[in-house]
Amino acid sequence: MSIFADTATCKKFIQELNENPEFSIQTEAFDGSIQLEIGDSLLWLKIYRGSVIDFTTEPSVFGYTFKIIGSEKSWEYLFSGERRWADLTFPGKRDFSDDPELSRLGEMTSEISIQGNLLEAGRLTEAVFELAYTMRKVVSIQQSAKGGE
Repeated sequence: MSIFADTATCKKFIQELNENPEFSIQTEAFDGSIQLEIGDSLLWLKIYRGSVIDFTTEPSVFGYTFKIIGSEKSWEYLFSGERRWADLTFPGKRDFSDDPELSRLGEMTSEISIQGNLLEAGRLTEAVFELAYTMRKVVSIQQSAKGGE
């Protein structure tokens, strides 16, 4: 998938985030950075007063306030619409198609996790939600343009 390998896609994602009024409202009082990791692919976003003002696809020397990390398969569930953000990020197994015996019932793990300053991440819950669904929108547009790969 390597979504962040294409600089044009990264710029389109940032443009869409900066045009998202809900994201802007939710990050108005945030001066920090969010690192997104999809498998081996990485995108670091510097956010200040409601806007993404800088980005890199390499780990930043400044670190991150918090990062959102998950496997390519987990993110693909979100991008395809097969699973919702809450299904992937909140602890607890909700899809048992791979476990018909329900042997993992009650398992309290999540497929996409947040690490780092969890207080800030919690304060920005709605902004993170907007970020995830904005990324899904950009990936969907990208896939449609390439013929639905």
